[in-house]
Amino acid sequence: MKTNLTLLLLIIFIGTAAGQPNDKVASTPKLNYDWQPGFVSITELTGAFGLSQTSDELSRYYYGITTVAGYQFTRNIKAGLGVGVHRHNGGILYPLYLDMRYSFSAQEIVPFFAGTGGIMLDFNKLDYARVFINPSAGVRYIAADRLSISFATGLMVITGGPNARKSFVNFKLGFEFKGK
Repeated sequence: MKTNLTLLLLIIFIGTAAGQPNDKVASTPKLNYDWQPGFVSITELTGAFGLSQTSDELSRYYYGITTVAGYQFTRNIKAGLGVGVHRHNGGILYPLYLDMRYSFSAQEIVPFFAGTGGIMLDFNKLDYARVFINPSAGVRYIAADRLSISFATGLMVITGGPNARKSFVNFKLGFEFKGK
């Protein structure tokens, strides 16, 4: 009876130890730091090409810069508020938005999904506030303790204003800075 109980406990111990995920241990200190909760600042250069109807004002292309001040809640989840400037063909729009990101568990190269949504303001025509959503997918390379570089692509859809809906395929090159 003692042998059977000892054998059962040994099997449970080995099974529990072998069942632990091995990717929870960071391979370098910069990864361990990246997994910690805290303030994040994400600055991205963005550019896009219009889809479908591109002859309307503000629908052929855009390029610009955005920045997000946010918080990393867990190893995988980040959220924050963002602002930016987008230069479209025919005008300038100023996005004000919420940014949410889910990163997969990985080591130095981390795939992620992001979702942004908010309003686009045109300070020349305040009656023409626009609403937008921008789901995207990308990869992030952890370059140093408090720095990572990301590249993402997605679909930007803007509604409102004259010529109601516009859509774009956009590309983002970003730099993510983490506080202490």
